[in-house]
Amino acid sequence: MDPTGPDSDLYRDPDEQRHIVAAMTERIERDPNDAQAYFRRGNAFSNLHQYEQAKLDMDRVIELEPTHVMAHNNRGVAHLCSGDAPAAIADLGRAIELDPTYRDAYLNRGLAYWEVNRLDAAIADLSRAIEIDPACWSAYHHRGMVYSVQGDQDASFRDYLKARALRGES
Repeated sequence: MDPTGPDSDLYRDPDEQRHIVAAMTERIERDPNDAQAYFRRGNAFSNLHQYEQAKLDMDRVIELEPTHVMAHNNRGVAHLCSGDAPAAIADLGRAIELDPTYRDAYLNRGLAYWEVNRLDAAIADLSRAIEIDPACWSAYHHRGMVYSVQGDQDASFRDYLKARALRGES
């Protein structure tokens, strides 16, 4: 299953997210070492904007499976969403160390760098995400926004057009 596709937890409604939290909590009660249950529950908490709970679950996943790349990435996103960009950068950097081809970690770390005004680093990471996946419209979209902040309107507009084309917008 595509982790970002329409069947993923990311696109489910809040009631479904709460159902996932309840179901995974039951699994965790039966087996407190079920890393996958913590991971799914953490993602549901994140989708419900309950980032502190999401971080706690990702902490547990990482405790159980220290090389779980997506847990490092997702905890980094939870840090970013809760306003702790430096912690996000650290977690996302660890995800990249574990898997240097993980597009989403570069994309997310680029956003975290942007948050702390490290614009050149943001562009480098967003560009790396594009190198890994040239069809990643979100990387073009966000890189274009960073270019705009830097005052490079030509590069910003090129990325804006590319993002629109990749999304199928005219």
